[in-house]
Amino acid sequence: MRRSLITLLLVACTPATSTAPPERPGSRGMRADAHLDAARDHARRAKELASWPDARTNGTGRFDAPSTGLWYRAWDTAPEHERLADAHQSAAGHLQAAYDEACGATRLGAVSVSPLQRYGIGGAPIPDGVMVFLLPEAGPADRLIAAMQCHRAWMMLGESAMEDCPLDLEGIHIEAHGDDKGITVEIKPRDPKLVPELQRRAARDLEKASQRRHAAPE
Repeated sequence: MRRSLITLLLVACTPATSTAPPERPGSRGMRADAHLDAARDHARRAKELASWPDARTNGTGRFDAPSTGLWYRAWDTAPEHERLADAHQSAAGHLQAAYDEACGATRLGAVSVSPLQRYGIGGAPIPDGVMVFLLPEAGPADRLIAAMQCHRAWMMLGESAMEDCPLDLEGIHIEAHGDDKGITVEIKPRDPKLVPELQRRAARDLEKASQRRHAAPE
C-alpha cells in the first residue's frame, strides 16, 4: 500500500505536458493579454489556497502541546501566487503604457498595419540583416520611425495577425533614410542567429505589401 501511495503522489506531482506552442525565434516575451490571463489565474489560485480550512484544532498556527522539544514551521503558497499575480499585472501595465507613449491617439486602423506592409515596394537581404524599399510617402524618416515604434508597441498588447512581422523581433536596429524619390530602411538584429528569421519575415511582409497594392482600388 505504501508503494502504491508513493506512486500516486509522484504521478500527481509530475507536471502535465504543455500543449503551448514552442516560443518563436526572437520572441519579445508574453503579450499584455497573456500577462492579464496569468494574473487572473494566479489571483484565483491564491484565493483558493487562502480559503482552505485550517486543519489545526485552534486555527492559530500553533500546536497546543506541552513543550517537548517539538518544532513547527509553516509554508503557504498563496502569497507566492499573489506576488506572481501582481508581477503579471504590472508587466501588462508597462506594455500598455509603452503603447500609449508610442501611439498616443493614433487610430487603430493606422496602428495595426505595419509601415513595411503599407509602403513596401521591394527589398534585398544584406549580410547582417535586410534592406527594405518604401514609397516616398512613408517618410519623412522621423515619422516613419515613430510609426514603426507604434506598430511594434501595439503588437505587444495581444495576439494579432502580425506574429511574422520583422518589427516584432527582439533586439533589432533600424535605420531609415531617403528623399522624395523613395526611402530605404535597414533592419539588423543584434543576435546574428536571427538574420535568417528576419529575412524570412521581411520577404513575407513584402509579399503582403504587394497583395495590398494589387487589391487597392484604382
